[in-house]
This record gives sequence, C-alpha cells and structure tokens, in this order.
Amino acid sequence: MTVAPAIMLAAIAAAANVTTVPGNTTTPTTPQDRTSKSSTELIGVDPDGPAGLCRLRTTDPFVHNKVHQLLTVEKATLINYQLDFANYTRNPLTISMAGVYDARKWSRVTTAHGQTLLSLAFNYGVLSMMTLTLGTVTLDIQLQDSPFGCFAKADNQQKVTLERFS
Repeated sequence: MTVAPAIMLAAIAAAANVTTVPGNTTTPTTPQDRTSKSSTELIGVDPDGPAGLCRLRTTDPFVHNKVHQLLTVEKATLINYQLDFANYTRNPLTISMAGVYDARKWSRVTTAHGQTLLSLAFNYGVLSMMTLTLGTVTLDIQLQDSPFGCFAKADNQQKVTLERFS
C-alpha cells in the first residue's frame, strides 16, 4: 500500500482526476468536471497481494471544490487539514504512531505569511488577539479505506510517506 495522507492532500487540492501512486500498474481515469466531482481517491498496493488494491477516498464528494474555493476565492493563506476515518472507531493515524507527531493534522500554506504562521507557537491566535488567524482555515476531511482495514495494516512510515509494502 502506498497511500499517504500527504498525497491525499495533494490530490484533494490539486488534482481533478484520480491520482495514481508511483509503482502502481493501474491507469488514472480521465479528468472529471469540478461541478460534479466524485470523491478524490488514491490507489495503492495492498500488502496482502499485488493484485489487491487499497483505496483511500474522501467521504465528501465535493471536498476538492471546497479546497479550490478556499484557494482561489477566499485566498486562504493557511489551510489546516484534520484527517479522520469514517469507517474506524479509532483513527489509524493516532494508534501507536511512534516517531510521528500528530499525524492526523496537516497544513498547507499558500503565502510567505502562512509559512511564518507555521513557525509560531501553537497559540499564536490567542496571543495576537486573533488578528493572525485571518486567512487561516481548518478543514475536516473524512477519509475511508477500502477494503476496510487496509490502511490500518500499514506501519507508521508507510502511513505518512510514499513507501511500498515489502
């Protein structure tokens, strides 16, 4: 399985079609219309066999449109993604993730100001009386893996990087 949240975020924000992970033998589908976009999806190799696929997709079919709106219309400088899994009782990004700090939270900056915000203390909003939080957005992303449990089988590094199962 080569599914990674970092790749998922790139697919949500940039791709209008299915993103194929390197090393995968499947062919990406044709681009989709943004107004009727189906859920963003990543395809990886299942550890149980090279023929099996593990799919990681958003449960909201219009999450790409939301991100596109944030980037183009609202001109967000910092987007904080919070990844949760709809088909798990406990988020697999929080279970025994040794060496990884808060893997369910990812950030995307679009300006130098957003980059500066990432270097500040976690409570920069309160300390600046919320003036520095202008242009920042938190976006909850619900993910679902298919077949169920394939993402939870990955080790920590495989969950957050582009490493293949051996």
